[in-house]
Amino acid sequence: MSSPASRNRFLAPLLLSVLLHLLLGVWLWSTEPSSTPVRPMSTTSHAVEVEFREAPASVPTTPPTTPGSRPPPIPRTRLQQKKAGPAVAKGPPPPPEPMMKPPEPPAAGTADPADVAEVRRAPILLPSWMQAPASTGSLAVAPEPRGRTLRPGDPELRPESNEEASERLTARLQDWADDDTAGVRAQGTGGHPYLGGMRDSLAESLGHTPGGKPKELGVNNPIAGLLKNYTEAAEQYGKTGGPGITPPSTTPLHSEQLAARFRDEAAAKGMIASAQALETLDALEKRGALLTVQLELRHSRTGALLGSRLAESSGNRLFDAFVLKVVPASLGELEPPPPEVMRNKEELKTRWLVEGWHHPPKGVSRSLASSLASGQLMLLPVELLTASPNEEAEFEYRVRLNKLY
Repeated sequence: MSSPASRNRFLAPLLLSVLLHLLLGVWLWSTEPSSTPVRPMSTTSHAVEVEFREAPASVPTTPPTTPGSRPPPIPRTRLQQKKAGPAVAKGPPPPPEPMMKPPEPPAAGTADPADVAEVRRAPILLPSWMQAPASTGSLAVAPEPRGRTLRPGDPELRPESNEEASERLTARLQDWADDDTAGVRAQGTGGHPYLGGMRDSLAESLGHTPGGKPKELGVNNPIAGLLKNYTEAAEQYGKTGGPGITPPSTTPLHSEQLAARFRDEAAAKGMIASAQALETLDALEKRGALLTVQLELRHSRTGALLGSRLAESSGNRLFDAFVLKVVPASLGELEPPPPEVMRNKEELKTRWLVEGWHHPPKGVSRSLASSLASGQLMLLPVELLTASPNEEAEFEYRVRLNKLY
């Protein structure tokens, strides 16, 4: 009897649960959203103009502070006021700190050593024995430019007329003809004793006036003359196949005489090599002058000096200034020129070549000769400075008449 009663007791809750789930399913089915078809997107294109603008960078600006003005106080919170404690009387405000100057840019011509080390060096084509210490004035430098800038409205920009062009060309041709005639006249009349006295007086004054030594003229390289002549000979040899040295005379050289006399003796090879080395250095020294200027002089009929100028600079300002300084003392007051020299001219105008021949110290010459004879071709820079402390390089001044106007 108990079993049917227990089944009836659980049947009612079971039917209630099924009924509730059925109602819940009906409600969910009735509330489900209906699926509507998606509207297709339009394929037509529309032009849209877009403009981009850069927003200005907002840089915080601080108001300029003048000496003696205080900056605005910073607001303090209550917690900071409690920690600060009671106010204490303060002294006068400290003076404002001086403003730091901005670092100055490096001077022109200076650079960081680290940057300089990175620059590729130019190759040195000279042998090691010719690499002497660098010095200012060792070789002639390019003269300063003497041009000027033409600006709008300058008279020289005006078109030249036919008459002016004809006059200019005629004057230029006349100058060329005068220069050629003056050069020819210098070879002929230049041998006159009066002009020879002018030449000797100027050369003697240049050699004995203080301030005419190589070091005093900025030539500190003891082999400056040899280095210049060697460089020019190498350049000419590369262009023409010849070093440009004066051809030897018909008389045999000393080395040639030794070679002909001791042809088969091995002990004479060193003596022949030394003679050839000395002859090579002598040929290099005689190849040309280190510095040369063209000096133009004007004398009156009475022999007084009217003016002197450099028609062509040597590139060494000290050498040019020295030559101009010596002229008034040596050729300032001369005897009246003879009629055959004046040739019915109002003034005597001459142009001279003043040459400075550089000769190295004898000790350096011996070291170079020994180096050439041994075949090593080496001369250390230390030897150039310490080989002969009591000897110095010398200038031999030579003057010759170039043109007689």
